[in-house]
Amino acid sequence: ELSRLLGVLQPDYIVHTGDLVDNVKLEIYPGSIDRYRRDVKNLIKLLESSSAQEVYLVMGNHDNIQEVQKLCHRSHILAEAEIVNIEGRDFAIAHNEADLVDLQAPISLFGHDLKQKSGYAEGRIFLNGISNIHLIELETLQYYSYPYPAGTDNDRLGRGKIGL
Repeated sequence: ELSRLLGVLQPDYIVHTGDLVDNVKLEIYPGSIDRYRRDVKNLIKLLESSSAQEVYLVMGNHDNIQEVQKLCHRSHILAEAEIVNIEGRDFAIAHNEADLVDLQAPISLFGHDLKQKSGYAEGRIFLNGISNIHLIELETLQYYSYPYPAGTDNDRLGRGKIGL
């Protein structure tokens, strides 16, 4: 699904707001490192082989920065909240929304949990990457939000199958 989506959208930039393999909870189950390593390798390969000029990967509480560093060839790894300038536009980027408080940028990107909703606050746009895929037009800062494919949500949010 993600491969097809990247092929259709052909984004110029990709920002992943953390917990790269969200269905593997390393903070809770550190023994899952082999599964994490395998799945994060597949994700990084997919993102880095996309048409995106730049790929930004935020480290979340369930990520292992050492493993990610070993696998990345062209991605920018963000270990903490920071402002990233993309084509003259500043973006405050973090895993946790609370870490964005002191960073001033017109758009803030985060993705730790679903408690914080996307929207406008204090003259800024806040976009939660765990709730939706967000496409942003850099010239106007207009954004569009799209739901994740159902299978993606089921895997990363730990939902089981429904039915018999």
